[in-house]
Amino acid sequence: MKQKLQKIVTEAAQTWAPLPPFEMERPKVREHGELATNLAMLLAKKAGLPPQKVAQQIMDHLKDEEGMIESVSMAGAGFLNFVLKKKFWQESLREIHGAGERFGCNHDGQGKKVNIEFVSANPTGPLHIGNARGGPLGDALASLLEASGYQVVREYYINDVGGQIDKLGASILYWIKNAGRDDVLPPEGYQGDYVKELAQEAVKTLGKKIENKKEEDLLPILGRFGMDTLLKEIQRDCADMMIRFDSWVSERTLLVSKETDKILEQLKEKKVTLEKEGAIWLAPNDEFTKDRECVLVRSDGRPTYFANDITYHVQKYRAGFDRMINVWGSNHHGHVPRAKAANQCLGLDPEKIETVLYQYVRVKRGNEAVKMSKRGGNFVTAREVLDEVGKDAVRFFLLMRAPESHLDCGLERAKSQSQENPVYYVQYAYARLCAIERKALEQKIPPLNPQSVNLALLDLPEEIEMIRKIHEYPEEISRAAARLEPHRIPFYLVELAKMFQSYYTKAREDVRYRVLSTDVDTSHAKMYLCATLKQILAQGLKLLGVSAPEVMVSPPDLPLH
Repeated sequence: MKQKLQKIVTEAAQTWAPLPPFEMERPKVREHGELATNLAMLLAKKAGLPPQKVAQQIMDHLKDEEGMIESVSMAGAGFLNFVLKKKFWQESLREIHGAGERFGCNHDGQGKKVNIEFVSANPTGPLHIGNARGGPLGDALASLLEASGYQVVREYYINDVGGQIDKLGASILYWIKNAGRDDVLPPEGYQGDYVKELAQEAVKTLGKKIENKKEEDLLPILGRFGMDTLLKEIQRDCADMMIRFDSWVSERTLLVSKETDKILEQLKEKKVTLEKEGAIWLAPNDEFTKDRECVLVRSDGRPTYFANDITYHVQKYRAGFDRMINVWGSNHHGHVPRAKAANQCLGLDPEKIETVLYQYVRVKRGNEAVKMSKRGGNFVTAREVLDEVGKDAVRFFLLMRAPESHLDCGLERAKSQSQENPVYYVQYAYARLCAIERKALEQKIPPLNPQSVNLALLDLPEEIEMIRKIHEYPEEISRAAARLEPHRIPFYLVELAKMFQSYYTKAREDVRYRVLSTDVDTSHAKMYLCATLKQILAQGLKLLGVSAPEVMVSPPDLPLH
């Protein structure tokens, strides 16, 4: 509908072609029409006329051959406000319903290749709820980009080298030596019962392999064992949150293959490194010389995480990715300019690297923040929250806010079966739509014929408003993908669910709102609208990785019938 109107306006403004990009937007104030554009204001300078006169000329040249425009008016500094005829909204349902799962998809990506790296939690502890936020975020972004015509690879980068692995090995060894004692773990060690569990499992699994070995020989063995065990646990947690990866890339392989050494040599040849304090730094034009995170090689000769990360990104360039999206916690904000600068030094396009930084999550029980858990030590594990509230609530709640916003996750709200719980509210709207279909069978209402259903019978204001809202779905998909803002989708689904729930409950007092009645033609028209609503809710939930149950328990504030 929006595209059709945009085409009519484009043809009416051909006097000033080529036209700048312009949108047909839904006005915030309903009285300003159903769709509006500021094209006249964009053209005013080029036309050498006041925007109001440009708007009037566009209005004079409108050719509405299909007869879809009910009225057009000019407002303010030159806005053009349109109201469309009701029959065009009504009949548009056929095209939407007929498109099925394709409705909302677009070709913005034109088949370009995208790599999305997300979660990538260090395998030195259980996945905590803070870095777990990147899971649904990255996965939903990948789904949105796929719906927008991109070829997407979901990737997890495993940080499996460095001092952190030695530190994990030392922590495990501490508990092997001090089994059954109440000694406090040294400040350098990892906290939490999970380290004790790893120590017990190491003794059980490794057995004689670790007997009578020197401490310096034990640390890498125990560190590797702990890392492998924790990585499997992280993989299980991700799988239980329906987060999938196409590729798992090990930092260790970059070192073993000597790829990092080759990249470091290239940087030296380009004279963008600096030897300082016994270490090698990235310092193009003497930048970053005070930023210790820009050290490439430590004074003991070992490459840093930063050096390996440069190599990791170079491999993505070599793989032919058009876009490389990193979904990182906000504590990585300083790494963004360094990563871009390093790749630019190698002659690679830094604009191909995009970063979504997300704030961490505060888990709340009632009004109190849950600061830590016994197993996690100084953090709340994703598994604990997942077991308490379930996969759907975890994903939906972690996606509800913009990534850059701090997020409070209330456990009671996430578990509640009421309209206060947004994921339950949306799922319940879907279940209610499924219940309508079952009720129609029980009442022996004849099956509707999509080709002959009389959609002109959908003339209640709320019905037209829901159709208008359905038309916004493709734009929400396109914008969410283009702006890397998956939170737009749960927000949209909640709004659509609210519109339907409000419409449905009005039937208690007004028979005109009953979906199923003795009037078969009217029932068929309303059932067709409900089937389309059901289709959109199912598609939106699928993009978010949230289930769409067909049957749910009816809460007191949302009775099923």
